[in-house]
Amino acid sequence: MIETIPRSNASLPELLAQRARHASDGRLALDLAGGIVVATFAAILAPPGWLQLLSAALTFASFGAWGICDRMLSEEAAIGRARRIRWLRSARMALAALGTCAALVLLLSVFALMLGTWIS
Repeated sequence: MIETIPRSNASLPELLAQRARHASDGRLALDLAGGIVVATFAAILAPPGWLQLLSAALTFASFGAWGICDRMLSEEAAIGRARRIRWLRSARMALAALGTCAALVLLLSVFALMLGTWIS
């Protein structure tokens, strides 16, 4: 039975994993595609606040890609393809690391902007 209500003491990674597993395929694809488009825009044009825009976009893109990899992993596990399973686990771990780093950059850069204008 699939648990639909998260535990009250669930950690942030558990909550994000559950949210990705319950999201539709279209939603995950939209997160991935939208994140890539916005990250490309932010990296090429470098508008004001580009670092925050880039890190937020990479956070969304990695969330969508992680969810897609997780779905593919569950399908491959049912089939039993060991080589693809290892690759998907590695990709899922790399995407989690990318999303975590992007979220930290977003948090710290917004904090630095707020602190910089506050101290000035």
